Amino acid sequence: MFSKIIKKLIKRYKCRAGYGEFLNIAIPLIISTGLTSVQQFINRMFLSWHSQVELAASLPAGLLNFTIMGLFVGTISYVDVFVAQYYGKEDYSKIGPAVWQAVYMSFIGAFFLFILSFFSGGIFTLIGHAPEIMKHEITYFQLLCYGAFPAIAATAFAGFYAGQGKTKVIVLVNLAAIVVNVIFDYILIFGKFGFPSMGIKGAGIATIISSFIMLFIYTFLILRKNNAMLFNTKIFDLDFEFMNRLFKYGFANGVQLFFDIFGWTFFIFMIGKIGITALTATTILININMLVFMPLIGLGITTAILVGQNLGRNNVFLAERSVYSGFHIALIHSCLVILTYVFFMDYLVYFFVEGYAGTVIAELKPVINNLLVFLIIYAFCDPVCFIFSFAIKGAGDTAFVMKTLILSALGIVVIPLYLLNSVFNIHNVYLYWSIMLSYSVTITVIFVLRYYGGKWKNMRVIEMNQ
Repeated sequence: MFSKIIKKLIKRYKCRAGYGEFLNIAIPLIISTGLTSVQQFINRMFLSWHSQVELAASLPAGLLNFTIMGLFVGTISYVDVFVAQYYGKEDYSKIGPAVWQAVYMSFIGAFFLFILSFFSGGIFTLIGHAPEIMKHEITYFQLLCYGAFPAIAATAFAGFYAGQGKTKVIVLVNLAAIVVNVIFDYILIFGKFGFPSMGIKGAGIATIISSFIMLFIYTFLILRKNNAMLFNTKIFDLDFEFMNRLFKYGFANGVQLFFDIFGWTFFIFMIGKIGITALTATTILININMLVFMPLIGLGITTAILVGQNLGRNNVFLAERSVYSGFHIALIHSCLVILTYVFFMDYLVYFFVEGYAGTVIAELKPVINNLLVFLIIYAFCDPVCFIFSFAIKGAGDTAFVMKTLILSALGIVVIPLYLLNSVFNIHNVYLYWSIMLSYSVTITVIFVLRYYGGKWKNMRVIEMNQ
């Protein structure tokens, strides 16, 4: 019996769209997204050593920036689905020009965020956190807005490699940028090597520097001779017809990313109104969760890539097989995450609270321990949600994903939390987390049902009649 199972696993590993092909693309993306979460973990760990208030301010400000930027990142990054389907169709000449259109569209997002930075004071005054937190939120948010262009444009270049399944390049570029970010975090937050101690301002500047490093490396790599010959990467002409198509599919992807992150951002803002203990505990747990959550993005992107490539070849069978390969791997990831939470959570929390006063730790510890139950349940939902939502997005079913997340974020998260906080004056951290959990469960069920409905099998985002 056991030998039969092993033989089936080996067969599934070696076959087309099996575990081997999936992992070949996914592992570099998992490493890349994992490194990003490690970078953010270290960034906020440094801030926690510098100031508890700055740590508490970093998550709301960072999430608000990423929420707004997500509208543009989601739109621009959808170029990887176009690249994947062109690559599967072997229509290579259209890949380079498509990527450049995505880069040009990045200027729109960067300009919007730059203008928005001038209104940051009013935005955070409206949110109404404590004044000592608010001033740091404004500083951090403004700096992240200033560095929007390289961060958004880099996603377009990453799509060039992701769509082809050449994800090792993405790992190396991200690794270089992350090393730069961590080094400058240390130097600028604490004031080393003659620099003044800048705290959260230094963290923002370090992020901008690393984003420009990433953009520079991608630009250098994509313009190399081999890429220019095969993929037309030196054709810089504007193509408004393609931009329109990218906007048609990508904007829905951007809107769904915006509302997904917006739900979490609003949740964090409401938690902040409960008090600094609730906000600090939530910030610590979300940052720890990102260490295990971010790799799921790599699994999701891989699912979308393989679905896109196989649909470009008109091979629905292999597209389905790739989805289940990803689902099985995601479930293994989920089990490892739960074991990590159960046995190692105290060690992870220690990195954040080391140096805090005993009274502060005494206040944080019971809250963190109780919230751990929510994280464990999330560990079951997230893998399923990511695999099946990215599967249908890889086919082009972005409008459905967008509508689902808009209605769910508003109906399950934003409106109930607003009513509890502002109308009924109920400030309970566990009730707020329960609402977020119900949101996660709901969208997971909806995406699974949509996938099994099968409409995605007949969808394409590229021209199939040529």
